[in-house]
Amino acid sequence: MQSSIQILWRPFTVILMIFISSLLSGCFSNQPSEEEIKSMVAERFDRDFSGIFTTSNVVKDNGYKQNDTHYVAEVTITGTAQQSLDDYARQIMKDNTLTSLEKITASMTIGLLKLTMPEFEAGDQIEFKRNYLFIDTDKGWILKWELNPDGQPIDEQI
Repeated sequence: MQSSIQILWRPFTVILMIFISSLLSGCFSNQPSEEEIKSMVAERFDRDFSGIFTTSNVVKDNGYKQNDTHYVAEVTITGTAQQSLDDYARQIMKDNTLTSLEKITASMTIGLLKLTMPEFEAGDQIEFKRNYLFIDTDKGWILKWELNPDGQPIDEQI
């Protein structure tokens, strides 16, 4: 005959095992945390738009695994303009540390931005929809590429 302690112990053991397994399943989640995504996206955006925009907010809209080591995050970035594109262009042209080739490259980039973005002034906020590919490496998750709407890398910078 079983004692009352043994009878009570079995359901408790089962519940404890289920609880522990559910906790551990979160430890081995194979995707970057929302905070990692926001931090890396903000850093990348600030680098890509240095001198023009700074990140005010990042919202993860959606995300999905491509496979065990690739994760795509769909985000909305709110960027605050540091200056207008015209002011930025004037600043670039006056910069004596840049070579002629660097100034020409910057002018072409500014021209493309003028074609694809609305007019803005310093302090204006604009929302940017972006998709980023994150790779799980030996040292943790890294933001590898910005993706176009078809899921192809826009560039190949880390």
